[in-house]
Amino acid sequence: MSSSILLIGIDVGSSGVRVEVYSPDGLLIAVGREPIGKQNTDEWLRAIDAAIPSIVRECKDCEKYVSVDSTSGTYIPTDIHGDPLTNPVMYYEKQPDTYNRIKLLPSIDALAKKGVTVDAASPIVKLYHMKLYNPGLYNSTRWIVPAATWILYRLCIREGEVWSNIETDYTNALKFGLDISSDTPKWFTEVFQELGLDVDKMPRPTPCGRYICEAASRYAERMGLLKAKVFHGMTDGNASALAGGALKVGDINIYSGTTTVPKIVTDKFIVHQAIYYHIHPIKGYLAGAATGFTGAFLTWFAEKIFGISIDEAFRYMENVVPGTEFLFLPPGDRSPFYNPLMNAALLNLKIVDEPRVTLIGRFLRSVVLGITLMENSYIELFKDLFGVEANRIRVTGGGTRARLWNLMRASIYGKRVEVYGDLVALGTLIPIMIESKLYPNIERIEERFLKPIDVIEPDDHLVNTYKNLRNIFTDVWRDLQKLYQYLQ
Repeated sequence: MSSSILLIGIDVGSSGVRVEVYSPDGLLIAVGREPIGKQNTDEWLRAIDAAIPSIVRECKDCEKYVSVDSTSGTYIPTDIHGDPLTNPVMYYEKQPDTYNRIKLLPSIDALAKKGVTVDAASPIVKLYHMKLYNPGLYNSTRWIVPAATWILYRLCIREGEVWSNIETDYTNALKFGLDISSDTPKWFTEVFQELGLDVDKMPRPTPCGRYICEAASRYAERMGLLKAKVFHGMTDGNASALAGGALKVGDINIYSGTTTVPKIVTDKFIVHQAIYYHIHPIKGYLAGAATGFTGAFLTWFAEKIFGISIDEAFRYMENVVPGTEFLFLPPGDRSPFYNPLMNAALLNLKIVDEPRVTLIGRFLRSVVLGITLMENSYIELFKDLFGVEANRIRVTGGGTRARLWNLMRASIYGKRVEVYGDLVALGTLIPIMIESKLYPNIERIEERFLKPIDVIEPDDHLVNTYKNLRNIFTDVWRDLQKLYQYLQ
């Protein structure tokens, strides 16, 4: 094969790995997938190796550019050689008692004013928990490395060599306590000092897409990545947003998966409890939110309660008359309420003499409706906060595969919906194209790489059907907190 360039994006999620290989002209050359069976770094590395498409190994003369995205807030405590001292601390793990111990500290409040809301799942809380209850592990730790960053350096540094001068990208650094309100983002040292945490265990923050190394490890060589150019990546939420078109000020992307991640590109930094900010890898800020479980409830209802697949679930939903759904209210343990007492709820249940398939469809469509109304509440929040009236919403993730759901989205949003599928790793590669001068500007990249797989306009009948729910949803959802307060 003649010499050419391969752009290789590696997306490491909590349930699997996906590797996307592109040519510089925007062609998707190959995609590889591999499930992750358990959360440890050996399994991650195995899954990446298994997911690497054959062209990466076979193209000996190709110039290869590679980066990684992974889950936000997941990290690995390592020794001086980058070897893990424990299993990864996953983003979804919580330490509520430790959080309650520190939540009123001045530095926690000050960090929130910098746009970083701390909750029971925040990495800074879990680091403090480790220092309190596992001081031996804490003291033995040389580096606290976010998941994507650890994988990148595993490609860069030969096995057994000392890890020094480690950096991590701004998006992966954020939840650990990064102050992005300063001219150059830096660690918010006040929170580290007040908690007695060593900031020198943290990698130095650096922009997404910044060059790191030529891959030198045996692990990289085994995958055909020896001497590949390795660049800093980003969190999967940010990668998804960029892959879904959140590139210029005013662009909105909603990622729909196990959780829901709405994001908007903005040039304003306005503190709000429901919103956190990233430095946008191209320009401005990427303001967004991380909700509690949303799509996970749909999967749970379908597979665990009704014993059907997600594909079957959407076929069942087709039997339901729009407007006859119950009202599903998602949990509020994360954005926008950060109330650990606030579980999900299903309202307005009625006994109706209908076929079982219709009843199952109604339960499932109710979950989809509630998630969609929640998504719309963030679109409205973005409008109120940033003064942006978007004329289209771009959506990505596994929750965007069903046209029925996307039609509900367009009708509840009252806007055109552009569907970009679930190829997340493209977003990780976009800053690399700018950094490496493969493209002169973001407009050219958008033209070549970002093509929606479906475009859906609002349906007038559905717009009218859901108009009332759309108007009252946020107030009803907020009031759910009162109910759960009584139940404690």
